[in-house]
Amino acid sequence: MNNEDMKSIFDQINNLKKPVTESKETNAEYEKDTFREVLNGISEEIQRVLDENDFTQEDLCRITNMSQSNISKIQNGKVVPRIETLQKIANATHTRLVISFESMEGED
Repeated sequence: MNNEDMKSIFDQINNLKKPVTESKETNAEYEKDTFREVLNGISEEIQRVLDENDFTQEDLCRITNMSQSNISKIQNGKVVPRIETLQKIANATHTRLVISFESMEGED
């Protein structure tokens, strides 16, 4: 085997490795986007129940004993709320907290 054959083999090996790295990056981006979707969904649901109850953030603060800063951060996706926090909001807005897992089959 000459040097050109060896170089060709190494080039092929290197090309095989690249998609794996790109795949990991793509997967990380997908997970980040999915996480952002979840936070956006939480924010939208909180806003929906506030609107349905004619509540402002201040009203929710008073009822839940939470700071307006914390509620604002949750609604803006700056913090990940604990389940206990979401339950407090659900209780204050006379709603039931529901967490579900849905099949991703068929999504593309």
